[in-house]
Amino acid sequence: MLVVVLLAVAAVIAFMVIRDGDKVTATNAGPSSTPETPSASASPSATESTPTPKPSASPRCESSRTPVNLDGRTPDSLLPDCGTRVVTLAQEKQSGLDLGCGGRYPVILYKTTTDKSKVSVCGVDASGEKFRVVVKPNGGPVLDLKGRYSPRADAFVGESKGTEYAVLGYNGDLVITSPDGTERTQKSREWLSLDNEPDGD
Repeated sequence: MLVVVLLAVAAVIAFMVIRDGDKVTATNAGPSSTPETPSASASPSATESTPTPKPSASPRCESSRTPVNLDGRTPDSLLPDCGTRVVTLAQEKQSGLDLGCGGRYPVILYKTTTDKSKVSVCGVDASGEKFRVVVKPNGGPVLDLKGRYSPRADAFVGESKGTEYAVLGYNGDLVITSPDGTERTQKSREWLSLDNEPDGD
């Protein structure tokens, strides 16, 4: 009789151990199936801690500290000199272009600086087929002139009240021809072309 009782007790104990073992297994199975949740929540935190770097913005004007593009690539336009005005379409219609170009002529094809003037050649696009010649004498008003190209002289030419302003493409000099035919040449101190030519310095 004692043997039967012991066997019954052993059977009960064995059943409880097996049942507890199943619970342990089920309990252990829970965490092993949930690591996806912590790892998913870890990914955003990792992303937040290491944001993707944004590319630096391109310079919007050219100064002595702005590198000039002379590496052989053809840009869409030369940069306006810092401090010059880039006009909107409405401003162009009201008062004409400035040295920074803009409006219907947003592309700067050529720039030159002499001791007495600054000149920008402003194009509709980079082809140079249609452009304006903008002349700013030192201390004088800006002259926004209809432009034409002279292949013989390799010059961008504009005219105002009988006076002709010609920017020589090969060296940046400004040749001013009065109505009586008198020519005055202003030597260029620095010039830059959209074709990435050297500035002659």
